[in-house]
Amino acid sequence: MASSAEKQQEQKNKDIVHQFFEAFDRHDIEKMEQLVLSTNYSLHFPTMPLLDWNGHKQVIDTILKALPDIHHDFELMIAEGDKVATRMRITATHKGELQGIPPTGKKVSISASDFVTIINGKLVEHWVDTDQLGLMQQIGAIPARSVSNSNSTT
Repeated sequence: MASSAEKQQEQKNKDIVHQFFEAFDRHDIEKMEQLVLSTNYSLHFPTMPLLDWNGHKQVIDTILKALPDIHHDFELMIAEGDKVATRMRITATHKGELQGIPPTGKKVSISASDFVTIINGKLVEHWVDTDQLGLMQQIGAIPARSVSNSNSTT
């Protein structure tokens, strides 16, 4: 069982992750940067090579231009040791180009899971898993799969 000091540290780590995403929603890159160990940071994002903090800032900039009203709503946050796991709902409006897709004005809502390692109060590693397919379907870039009855006969 975790000691009182360990539980306090785990709560601090959860608070740091919460602050990071609040800053993201406010487009406050400076605040985000204060929460990251920029000299030894890595972002693992599906379909992308491993990114350092500068690469992550470029991704954030792209996201904020495409989805300027982005909002992260935590559904679950669990801390254990130096790790924080989150499950969240991301909502936004597609108002700027996203991966070559012109703005549609469509509202989107996707799920995401993030796994963050925090050492000495700074994010050092970040694993992201977002519903990119759902996002592309919601903005009309990929047709949504229709649900059909697989037991039907012809």
